[in-house]
Amino acid sequence: MSMKVYDVVRRYWNEQGAQIYDRINWINREKMKETLLKYLGIDKKGVILDFGTGTGFLASILAEAGYKKIIGVDINEHMLHIAKEKLAGYSVKLVQGDGLHLPIADNSIDAVVSRWVLWVMPNPERAIEEMVRVTRPGGVILTLESDNAKEWKKPSLRRKLSGFPIRHLYSLYLEKVLGKHRGLTTKQFWKETEGKLPLYSLDEYVKIFNQKGLMHIVRTDEEDYGTLRAKLVFGGFKFSLIRGIKPGRTSKGITRNQEWEENELLRIIVCPLCHSSLAIKDEIGYECKRCGKTYPIKHEIPILLPPEDLLQ
Repeated sequence: MSMKVYDVVRRYWNEQGAQIYDRINWINREKMKETLLKYLGIDKKGVILDFGTGTGFLASILAEAGYKKIIGVDINEHMLHIAKEKLAGYSVKLVQGDGLHLPIADNSIDAVVSRWVLWVMPNPERAIEEMVRVTRPGGVILTLESDNAKEWKKPSLRRKLSGFPIRHLYSLYLEKVLGKHRGLTTKQFWKETEGKLPLYSLDEYVKIFNQKGLMHIVRTDEEDYGTLRAKLVFGGFKFSLIRGIKPGRTSKGITRNQEWEENELLRIIVCPLCHSSLAIKDEIGYECKRCGKTYPIKHEIPILLPPEDLLQ
């Protein structure tokens, strides 16, 4: 029986897979920070959503840059557990949620950022639509993506990479340190997601930004943000930044304190099913004020996922 992309992602980036992902995330932080802050364009009082935060890479860059009100959303609990450890000491709020059914209120976010997330979305149009929905008028939607996603799955390239001596040696090192990756292999990942991931080009993402009504769209040239180690092992990590502005102006009267206020997160997170407000049910959960669905909190992370049948 064919698996949903949601299940494939959870099995591929299982507990050990998430550790491996985080360990080989060889990105030039200063270069990415410079690019991110150049195009973000919001003040330190703004609320930022890190869409598909993973192990918290972008969230950590923004927190180090002085942003205090950051929400990191990801569907994968294993990634979030690592992010929680890495972001200890920062006021980043983590939420387990689905990018196609964001548990975030309409017009509540000043900027949405993401990195290398849209390629693994079974419906990137819906994901970008959700980003637009939650962003305030005048807010920023910014994503860092690659133009070669379709190349990753080609067997010839995979064989070429797997035969590269340095990569092979590092794979042995990871197996020694972390144990075998007991989730899906890369080959199984591509087999299970065959026909389920559009793997759009950068031009197609820009087209979707236009279709969703975003203005002042900017797309940078694709650049290598990988460290020397990434270039030796993987041939680098190339990204292009795409940014759009949601039409309109932010309404007056919105609280603009730089620090999180008490229960401010509760005014932003919503039921992913009906987008209604949540109430604190007890110390370990929330309840939707409209449909009555309950959502647990585990390891201080709200789990705001839609029902299984809605996950793709």
